Amino acid sequence: MLKTSSSTRYYSVRGTTTGAIFDDIEKNGLFDTKARRAIGLTSGEWSIDWRGIETRPALCSPESMTITLKLVVTLPQHDQLNDLSQDIRTNWQRFAARVAAHEQRHVDIYLDGAKTTKTRMEAILKKWSSCSELENKIRRLWAGQQAEIENAQDQFHLEDEARIQNDQKPLQAQIDINQTRLTAIDAEIRSLEQTLGDLKRQRDTTHASIDAVKAEMAQSGAAPPTCSQSRLTNRIQAICQQYNALAAAHNALVDQHNGAVSRRNSLAGEHNRVIAVTNGLIEALNWTR
Repeated sequence: MLKTSSSTRYYSVRGTTTGAIFDDIEKNGLFDTKARRAIGLTSGEWSIDWRGIETRPALCSPESMTITLKLVVTLPQHDQLNDLSQDIRTNWQRFAARVAAHEQRHVDIYLDGAKTTKTRMEAILKKWSSCSELENKIRRLWAGQQAEIENAQDQFHLEDEARIQNDQKPLQAQIDINQTRLTAIDAEIRSLEQTLGDLKRQRDTTHASIDAVKAEMAQSGAAPPTCSQSRLTNRIQAICQQYNALAAAHNALVDQHNGAVSRRNSLAGEHNRVIAVTNGLIEALNWTR
């Protein structure tokens, strides 16, 4: 006879942000039988009880055999579900469902193992032997079945861990790409800030030179509009040429400054967009476990 039972327990989880939730799980979560951190846990308590009567030498007549498996599943349960934002609540519910599905697979492995154990026990009970020999066979089979079931549980853990890592890879790869781009953007913005500083100094110097030329023009009884007139004295013509050259240089510096500002603003916008996307990817990565 095979008797199985299953019960579910919950441990409390608190926190209203992704980081706070997983910090709380880390602090108050579970450990498996191998002292490994666990978010959910399935434990199985086994027992076997059998009786046989040796009706004649070397012939044991089994009267009864009962294999008992008591399963206890422990899952996380959020205590502040109504306090979570819509996104966090949705992520939590999906995460909790994945944990429950993971533990259900452990339950299934235990139940399949129990059925296999029962079938194999029934097979050896049909073979003639003394009760002491049968006891030894039962013990060996029992130990072998327990080891086989635990190996199946470990194999499932390895497969699930590989699946999680496979799911995390594209997220981490895109995060790395974005981080590289952010580093490049930051470097270019710093370079542009330096360029803008240099351009400002050049503009200030050029503007001061223009003011000096205007003052010289005024002393000669001229002004910038005068430069467009004909029949100017050689001195005024020279001053006008100097003024025009400085004005052209100043305008070129203004154009360079405006171009650098436009590029910096464009990079700042891209920086904010990449940050937003990266934060979303990091959030998704944190929930992929």
